[in-house]
Amino acid sequence: MSPLSGPPVELGEKHAELVVKFVANIRNSKPDSRNVALATITLLEQIISDSNSATAYELCTLVRGVGRAVGRALPQQLVAGNIVRRVLRAVRDEYRNQADQSVEGATSSLQRLVLGAGARRATLPRSAPELDNLRDHIAELRLELETSSSAISQQARQHAHTDELILTYGASDLAERWLKQANSRRYRLILAESSDVRGSAAMAARLSAAGVPVTLVNSASVTGLMSRVNKVVLGVSAVLAGGAARAAAGAHAVTLAAKHYSVPVIALAPLYKLSPLHACSQTPAAALASPHRALSYEYAESAVCRPYAPLHDSIPPDHITLFITNLGGSSPSYIYRLLSELYDPNDYEL
Repeated sequence: MSPLSGPPVELGEKHAELVVKFVANIRNSKPDSRNVALATITLLEQIISDSNSATAYELCTLVRGVGRAVGRALPQQLVAGNIVRRVLRAVRDEYRNQADQSVEGATSSLQRLVLGAGARRATLPRSAPELDNLRDHIAELRLELETSSSAISQQARQHAHTDELILTYGASDLAERWLKQANSRRYRLILAESSDVRGSAAMAARLSAAGVPVTLVNSASVTGLMSRVNKVVLGVSAVLAGGAARAAAGAHAVTLAAKHYSVPVIALAPLYKLSPLHACSQTPAAALASPHRALSYEYAESAVCRPYAPLHDSIPPDHITLFITNLGGSSPSYIYRLLSELYDPNDYEL
């Protein structure tokens, strides 16, 4: 039976309590996407360790149930669903390897091997899991998360050049690390304020202390300055199927101005931020911040109007020139290939 052919199962009481605790910790501490991914790995590792006697189908169904529960509670934390899909891919690959080894060890005709290959790819065997191999996959995934920022920042010198004028938008830990690593090229930086003015100012102060010549400007002046900019560097919160990206609110206006002046846009995106979801499947109503970000309460207009403050902007793929991932640079048209390597097509929809 294919894992998608059966109805969704309810989580047991013990696993449901683990999910509730995980969701509460994320909501209370509000960590960055990398820490959310690491916490998701820890949650799945604990659940898999408690399922010693589960078959391949049961284990996939259990992990998928955890992904559904987390997705309903934290719809904006796409990295949690991405990690669930990565673990599902590891489970599928491990059991398919076991099935292939068992078939190769048996005496079978060539016709039986050819006819049985499709069934092995379409279904999961109902055999006892090799948890040691799954733990190895999870350990490799954890190591990838821990080294993703350094792997991306090490590529900074390949894309930054001497005397260039680089523009970035808002505060981003990954973009800050990338810009510091590229400081040996002696470029100049313009940092445009996002809705988080304090965070942008703090990032500008840290870059200046590191020796980066940075100029902090208001986001309203980006269009006027874009004609002098050599490239735009952005940190994104998610990369969607089709090559679109999700970034901080206001980033779309920056990339739109960059496209008008033919300025290349570089998006920094670790592999755990690649999501198989499309931009049209997102729920913008659920991604709203407090209204005071758009209109302060001290203004009289706040009593007679209803402002909306979106948390994120969706950047179309034709606005982005290059994605820099752990594995190097990739164009938006190549994202579909990376998704097929990271996730199983059956797990695109949890």
